[in-house]
Amino acid sequence: MPTSFNSTASQDSCFSIYTRHYQPRHLLALQIIQQIHKLELRPQHITQKMGYLPKHTLPACERLRHVLSNQYLGLDGSYIDGRFTAQEFLAKLLSVVEIAYETVEDDLAHIQYQISIDADNRTNTDSLQNKCSRLKIEADYS
Repeated sequence: MPTSFNSTASQDSCFSIYTRHYQPRHLLALQIIQQIHKLELRPQHITQKMGYLPKHTLPACERLRHVLSNQYLGLDGSYIDGRFTAQEFLAKLLSVVEIAYETVEDDLAHIQYQISIDADNRTNTDSLQNKCSRLKIEADYS
């Protein structure tokens, strides 16, 4: 099951004129990038095949770069546009690079699980910080 990683050796092996702008932080992103390299797809061709209009090529390519460089593949809602939700974008991308969605469903479910765990941790941390702030203010007035 793909997970986050930081191996520069495995990243360097797939860099080419087609993939040099991507810095994968998830093994599934690395798999997608390897497929882009294999199919010799340029970002503008990928976004065109995904259905973006030519006038939206630059923002679509930026979203593609973000998704392939994000530890959650953009499924955390960190990048949105008017065309696709995060899940739709990734599903369409997988189709364009000829990776069957069914083969990565478990990996995507795991990413969603990680996102929910991280969100819960942030909520708990924020709550604890708020309590500490209130205690400090109350102590200052005592």
